[in-house]
This record gives sequence, C-alpha cells and structure tokens, in this order.
Amino acid sequence: MRGKQIEVEVNGVGYLVWVGRGNLLEGQETKLFTHMAVSENDISLYGFETMADLDLFKMLLTVSGVGPKTAVQISGSADSLVIMKAIGEADVDFFKKIKGIGLKTAQRIIVDLKSKISGLGELNLKDDLPLLEDDLVLSLRQLGFERREIEGVVKKLPKEKVRLEERLDWCLQNIK
Repeated sequence: MRGKQIEVEVNGVGYLVWVGRGNLLEGQETKLFTHMAVSENDISLYGFETMADLDLFKMLLTVSGVGPKTAVQISGSADSLVIMKAIGEADVDFFKKIKGIGLKTAQRIIVDLKSKISGLGELNLKDDLPLLEDDLVLSLRQLGFERREIEGVVKKLPKEKVRLEERLDWCLQNIK
C-alpha cells in the first residue's frame, strides 16, 4: 500500500486504486466498487468497500470545488452514514476538520447535498432497529422508499439474512 493508494491485481494485471479507508491487508482477496475519474491529464481509479460509499463519493463529486481526491478524502474520514448525518445536520465543523476543506467548501457541500439526502435525518437510528446503521437503509432510501416503509420492513427482517444482498432482496419483496 502506498499512502492512500493500493495496488489491486485483477487477472494478473495490477491497478493503482485510490481508497478512502485503507482497511485492506496485503494479499487479501476483496471486492471493491470502483469509479474511474478521467481528466485532461489523468485517469484514476477510486475504490470503495460498499456501494453506499461509492454513491456518497459520486454525490460529493457533484459539488463545485470538490474533485475526486477531495471526495475520497471525505469518504475516508468516516462511515458514509456519519458523513450523511453531518450533511443533514449542517455540521460545518465536521468537514472543516478534513485537510483541504475550508469554511466555504464545507458550506457548499452541505447546501448542495442536503436536499439529496433529505429524509435520512427523519430515520430514528436509536430505536429498536439494529440494522439501520448499515447499507440496507441507505440502499432502500436511494431506491425512493419512505422512512415508515423502511422501518416497517426492517423490523420484520429474518435474522438468518446476513448478507446485504439477501437482506435487500427480502426487503424489496416484502415492503408495503
């Protein structure tokens, strides 16, 4: 691993991938969700462990003044739910703590993205819904489901469903 870049081998070909959080161990097989950023002078890959992290990264790229390297830095600063909560609560100080982000950029991130994640703040993350602090709720929100629909289906989710794909599939089949 070199700084915030890792080398990923795919069928014998090595790719340098920028990552926000370097929780990966050398030699470990993993799945990454990637985004290719192409500019006039560069082509770079950015990798994320979850689809929610990738979606957040793409949303951050829509903010004027936030490029891929800044977006991956923000994504790597905390879990995607924490970042979205900071946006929803207009927590300027959260973003100002990240290297290279000043007051104006922090405010622009909040203003530009608050409407895109509206509704997340309506979710009660402290109730008896242990599964709310994961990608399942974010996925259902991004698919356009309302808070009460998500809460209702997540409460009924069978405990044997552990993989995100299984949980999401079950929820989509049982949501009202």
